[in-house]
Amino acid sequence: MTIIVVDAWKYCEQEDADRFPFLEKETKSFGSYIDSCLMELRKHHDIVHCADGRPIMDEIDTSQDTVIRMISDINHPGPYFFCGFHLGRCIDRKIKELNKECYVIKNLCLLFPADGYERVDKNLNYCYYTHSKGLEKL
Repeated sequence: MTIIVVDAWKYCEQEDADRFPFLEKETKSFGSYIDSCLMELRKHHDIVHCADGRPIMDEIDTSQDTVIRMISDINHPGPYFFCGFHLGRCIDRKIKELNKECYVIKNLCLLFPADGYERVDKNLNYCYYTHSKGLEKL
């Protein structure tokens, strides 16, 4: 089982940062939350970061993990559990590109500020993560 962290970029797109002045702070805060969960997940799962070749935020430690440029570069065993930025956009796109057994860790994903849950694909497989119970499929 492999956890894939999507687009935890060190820098937001300038046009997005201009439109949503809180975005950089929000993503970095959420990145710290993801990192705290990854510390436990690493004990039992492979962690892969896919940021399309961009630098990854300092808030997420990648030193023990695999970093790939594109989702097609993955060579870890599935099923695949996705988290990161942004549900309804990049996460969904990478799941479609991979076209394998995939799940979305809903509480480890952030929506883009302009979006609501109506944009999220209801047909994806979802789960939640807690330290006490691990990954629980919905």
